[in-house]
Amino acid sequence: MRKFRFFGRFALILSASLGAGSGTVNAHEFWLDPVSYTPAVGAVVPIVFRIGSDFHGDTFPYIRALDRHFSVTDSRGTSKPETLDGDDPAAEVKFATKGLAIVAHQRGQEDVQFKTMAAFEENLRYEGLEPLIEAHKKAGKPDTDIRELYTRYAKALVQVGGGTGSDKVLGLPYELVAENDPYAHPKGQPFAVRFLRGGKPLAGSLVKCFQRDTPEAKAPPPQEVRTDANGRAACDISKSGEHMISSVHMVSGTAADKADWISHWATLSFARK
Repeated sequence: MRKFRFFGRFALILSASLGAGSGTVNAHEFWLDPVSYTPAVGAVVPIVFRIGSDFHGDTFPYIRALDRHFSVTDSRGTSKPETLDGDDPAAEVKFATKGLAIVAHQRGQEDVQFKTMAAFEENLRYEGLEPLIEAHKKAGKPDTDIRELYTRYAKALVQVGGGTGSDKVLGLPYELVAENDPYAHPKGQPFAVRFLRGGKPLAGSLVKCFQRDTPEAKAPPPQEVRTDANGRAACDISKSGEHMISSVHMVSGTAADKADWISHWATLSFARK
């Protein structure tokens, strides 16, 4: 696997150009894409960062200035991958313990500006946040140059050496947590996840469940379901291939935030045979 490294300054410039303008308006998801979801014990696996929409996106380098959390958790504990600014793939992880491993990354807060209310409304509808359209108007927020601050939280579940295990609450401010091991989950049975904020359930959030046969394949429209009072939503993961589950929570910004809205984006990725 070829690894590209960029100078830190270039990476920071790239981050600023992507985060501050309208170029990422259509880049809805950020997810972790291990080159192998089912490595052998002792294998070294590149971990790719991807940003895009509908489970199709470009790779994105590791940027130290945006790293708020990057970890690998298995039955032996938690460690931080070795990384360098500008690495793409973002890291190479040696999975030394049989069982389910959890790779997690939280990015620093970034921003995007919507030039028109129509563009902002389109984004809200895509993420199932339609009630915020009326809330925006009632609060007297602007119709142009709408500023949103956003943070992304991504997890990937990796089956090492054919072993089993459980996803865990890692303590991220926002996270999706699988209730069962996806690699041992019976086909045909609903697969449940919980969407948590500070470890507590988020009810009524739209959860999208994407699936694709290969990384190059175009993903079909996702399954969509709302979380219940316990923050739980269930997907059908019967099909073979890669899966990604995502959800977004958004709150009103304050004068101190210097933003109209604050959003939090969580994803969970894994694969099925």
